[in-house]
Amino acid sequence: MKTLKALPEAAANSTPLRPSSRLRRLRRTNKLRAMVRETNLTPDDFILPLFVEEKIEDRTPIKSMPGIFRETEKSCAVAVKKAEADGLNAVILFGIAHKKDTRGNDAMKKGGLLDRMISAAKNASPEMTVIADLCFCEYTDHGHCGVLDECGDVDNDATLENLQRQAVIAAEAGADIIAPSGMMDGAVAAIRSALDESGFPHIAIMSYSTKFASCFYGPFRDAAGCSLGKGNRKTYQ
Repeated sequence: MKTLKALPEAAANSTPLRPSSRLRRLRRTNKLRAMVRETNLTPDDFILPLFVEEKIEDRTPIKSMPGIFRETEKSCAVAVKKAEADGLNAVILFGIAHKKDTRGNDAMKKGGLLDRMISAAKNASPEMTVIADLCFCEYTDHGHCGVLDECGDVDNDATLENLQRQAVIAAEAGADIIAPSGMMDGAVAAIRSALDESGFPHIAIMSYSTKFASCFYGPFRDAAGCSLGKGNRKTYQ
């Protein structure tokens, strides 16, 4: 084992190094740490994600998320009630649609999966905060988060109009919070305008501040059934 060489005499006789900041003073005991801890998580801080697939009879395990299931439309209500019984106050719903097309029309109409699953969750637990994920990757046959233009890129502004329609459908179904996750420029302002003009000024918007075009989203995309057919999401995530 190597040993430190002796310090030069001038250094040895100098004033010892003394930190100007001693943060360890507040880490010394459990009581001190509890008093100054910045973040204290309780059930009020958690949101339970639920993946709801139409046209299935039984819950389906998600291979890339051991212990997590795709819910049926019926079991969604059961899961919401259980979450409430366990002390949670909020759920966020992701739909796995079977009726997919180039625009994601099923998410923009009454009676579509988005409408049905929000209504089911809210009817099961009226006091639960129901958050609607707003995106089109689960509802389009190409897997992108919006309308594609002639070059195969997502048309930002055309997608904003569809997000407005989707947001109003979610609000009418009983959603308490709208959570746009497609990362379109101007999405929050567009959705706010549509909600206000449609008589839903009280509905909150939870904006995703950032989202990455990353393979680490792989398990989530397995769960939500929104893998891409062609291209990537790097132009908007």
